[in-house]
Amino acid sequence: MLIIFISLCILSIGSYFIWFSRYNIPAHLELAFIFTRYLVPIFLVNEISNFDDEILQLYKNILIIGAVFYLLGMILGNLIPLIKVKKFSWQVISEEEYSERVKLVTRYFFYFAVIGFIISYMIMGFIPMFASNPLNAKFFRGEYQAPYMRIAVLFRAANFVMYSLPPLLLVIWYHFRKTINLFYLLIVILLIASTLTRGNIFYGLLLAIGVICAYKKKLFKYYILSIILIFSIGSISFYLIGLIFHSDMLLAMYEKDNIFETIALGAPDVLDHLTFLKSFNNTPLYTYGRTFYGGLIPGHYKWNPAVWSLMVSNPDGDLNEITSGGLRLPLPLWGYVSFSWTGVVLLSFFSGLINGYLIKAIKKMIKETQSIIVITVVILLYVNVYTQFVTFYALSMYSIPVFAFMAFYMYRFKLK
Repeated sequence: MLIIFISLCILSIGSYFIWFSRYNIPAHLELAFIFTRYLVPIFLVNEISNFDDEILQLYKNILIIGAVFYLLGMILGNLIPLIKVKKFSWQVISEEEYSERVKLVTRYFFYFAVIGFIISYMIMGFIPMFASNPLNAKFFRGEYQAPYMRIAVLFRAANFVMYSLPPLLLVIWYHFRKTINLFYLLIVILLIASTLTRGNIFYGLLLAIGVICAYKKKLFKYYILSIILIFSIGSISFYLIGLIFHSDMLLAMYEKDNIFETIALGAPDVLDHLTFLKSFNNTPLYTYGRTFYGGLIPGHYKWNPAVWSLMVSNPDGDLNEITSGGLRLPLPLWGYVSFSWTGVVLLSFFSGLINGYLIKAIKKMIKETQSIIVITVVILLYVNVYTQFVTFYALSMYSIPVFAFMAFYMYRFKLK
């Protein structure tokens, strides 16, 4: 069990080996995830004891080999000299001017996202949080699929813009101290909460708080201590929502004996990994890279990573009845199901290599600025754009709106 846990930790927070800094906010947030996703299920609930030794040994071997080559690739990538590229906006104009520009662009995106949500909910005729079947509504399954498809493009675009706004609005408020930005932030939080997508609220706010605490230095130790508690609460947020709105369906999901089992149920990653691997091992069908681009094809395309992972884990189930947006599979496992053991080595190594190189670029950009606005945008550049290259093995068409969103912060466009 310890080897499995260590391997998963390396794959999650391995960037500490090349960027041990208070500004490595993505790794700090992954550190908090480790408690709910891995430590509780493996050691405090012992979910893996329900699987036979053959699957556990295969899982362990895949993870340890992948973790070693991922770490090796990341260290080597961090040694590659940076290539000169076109400068970003904050590198060619004054930081004060850039901060004003970020405030303006964020306001325009706020208007777009709010209007997009309102139009989408009016056309769909339901709000996931208040639907009679909240889980099906969240994933647009069953009766909720057809209404959603009528406005899917606008809703997805508004959704992804909305997810990116919390860290920007909070840091903009901190920098300019204008109350209106907190009002915008409250509206964004309520609209994201209405989709029942809990992670996007916590992640965005904690990313911004992490930047502020890192910027102030002396606050940083309190940040690290608090995020584990916050993510634990996040893992049982559906239960809390069920209590608030008296939803028997949501409460029924958490009928467990103790708090640790409840937390583990809210972050079932290890259980999902093993269930998936067991099903795949029974009838192995290697993807040969088709899931790399499958997420770029609209609809429930067979080789979409989210669709395919659910099909493998539920071979006899109806995909439209499964209340899930796909499984969070670790990098080496994607390598294994793509090209067997060769895939474990190559995907892990090249993903680490790309990550190591891009982290080097991010470190340089942060070192060159004293602006909290610029630091926030640089970290969002890594989280929203650069990680798409790191996870090249599971691309998604839903990343396209995020690329377009970030382009307005990365480059200058005339706004009147």
